[in-house]
Amino acid sequence: MKVLVNRAALVEALGLASSVVLTRTPKPVLTCVKLVAGNAGGAKTLTLVATDMELALQYTLTQVDIAAAGVALIPAGKLSEIVNNSPDDTLTLETTGDSTTIKGSDAHYKVFGYNPEEFPPISGFDGEPDFALTAGSFRQLLDRTRFAAAREMTRYAINGVLLERKGKKISLVATDGHRLAQTKDDITNDGAGKDISAVIPIKAINLIERLLTDPEQTVSLQFKENKLFVQVSSEAGGVGATMSCSLVEGTFPPYQDVIPKDSDKKVTMNRDRFLSAVRRAALLTNEESKGVRLAFGNNTLSIQSRAPEMGEAKIDLPVEYTGEAIEIGFNPNYLMDALKVADNEQVTFEMKTPNKPGLLRSGPGFLYVVMPVNLS
Repeated sequence: MKVLVNRAALVEALGLASSVVLTRTPKPVLTCVKLVAGNAGGAKTLTLVATDMELALQYTLTQVDIAAAGVALIPAGKLSEIVNNSPDDTLTLETTGDSTTIKGSDAHYKVFGYNPEEFPPISGFDGEPDFALTAGSFRQLLDRTRFAAAREMTRYAINGVLLERKGKKISLVATDGHRLAQTKDDITNDGAGKDISAVIPIKAINLIERLLTDPEQTVSLQFKENKLFVQVSSEAGGVGATMSCSLVEGTFPPYQDVIPKDSDKKVTMNRDRFLSAVRRAALLTNEESKGVRLAFGNNTLSIQSRAPEMGEAKIDLPVEYTGEAIEIGFNPNYLMDALKVADNEQVTFEMKTPNKPGLLRSGPGFLYVVMPVNLS
């Protein structure tokens, strides 16, 4: 293999591949990225392949000139360091046996790799997608949910995002036990039309989002044999990247039971003002008093915080509320996370009692359930 490649494009591709490969493993080939140089659809391409045996990525570059087609298997970490630190606009990669040389204008590296035949086989996108949507729409769905997914691996069934598809409707749900985010959208390209319910691991969700660089890209999804296959179009209209991952095993909690149905207090307020007020009140909180008090009265909201040995804060803002006065405490970070992704100018907040969860809504497509905290 011998290729001349645009360094900036290779940096981006290696950044994506490096997020997949393992850094510690008894199988050295899983610390490597596989480079495949050749032609695809009449264009010269360099495809980077990486896997950790649960998640796999195939990312194609077209900013290359192929002098000799071929395959190389190179440690991802060392290749990334060399490419990232190079001052050149282009680099030449040439493979002889299991070693690869990387040449710039003033540098020459020889990196020992492995036999590409030792790399595990990667399944590609095969057949028609179950459905497709634009990258802009899918990115918004991911942004509105992934922040609420559990991070602790001990809670494996909720260490991901639930994707449900029924007819031409798609819904994503994430929860960590303290809050729950749900967002919905319509599917214009309904593909094979089958109903789907699957939990996508958070590592795959984060990688998918990084692949969505242009809102006009087409994202095709296919579910089969307990795996998800995602294909993202390139800027030129061809296949830019294909990702596959094993779906999370286990049962996602019955989230519909968590969404409050009997809230009798409803407030409408400006999203940006609410976000600003919560952010400012949170300045006087600490780990021991990680909460802000929301006191609702007649068309007013007072947000208060207090931290021993630090001080206290009180921010007032006008709201549309004429119900019974109520005070309820929340983790300010949980409120801010949801308000940052709510895209409507006005949001509504629903409550019942100080010990029951609050419900935030932004338009018809986003709702967010957040558990209260005790501030007494």
